[in-house]
Amino acid sequence: MAVLLVEDDAMVRLTLADFFEDAGIDFLEVGNAEDALAIIDDTSQRIDVLVTDLDLGAGDNGLALAIKARQRRPELRIVYETGSREMLADRAFSSWEKVFYKPFDPVALAAAVSALDSACCPGRSHQRPAISNTVASSL
Repeated sequence: MAVLLVEDDAMVRLTLADFFEDAGIDFLEVGNAEDALAIIDDTSQRIDVLVTDLDLGAGDNGLALAIKARQRRPELRIVYETGSREMLADRAFSSWEKVFYKPFDPVALAAAVSALDSACCPGRSHQRPAISNTVASSL
C-alpha cells in the first residue's frame, strides 16, 4: 500500500509520517494540493490512499483535492483529517472515504488507512477490524 499524505502544518505532517513509518506504511508527503496533484498525475507513482487535511491554506482545499484526485485515479481511497467539522456538515460519505476530526490518535489513523486499503483490496495488506467512517481522538 502507498499513501499520499497532504498536510500544510509541518508538525502534524511529520508526526503522521512517523506513525505511518512505524506502521510499515509506504508514503509520500507534501504540504499542499498543487504538489499532491503533481504526484497523482505521475503514473509511475503508486498511490492507494490519499490522506488529506481539509484546510490546506492557499489553493485547493482537501475536498477539492479529493475530487480532482478521484477523477484522475478512480480507485483511490480518501481519508480526511480536519479540525473544521462545519466543512463536512451534511456530507454523505462513500465506502472509500473516512474522516478523522482533530484532535485524533495518529495510531488510529494509521490503522484506519491500513484497514481502508484491506477492505477495498483484500490480500494486499494485513486485515484489520472495520473502523467507522468518522473518528475523533487525540492528536
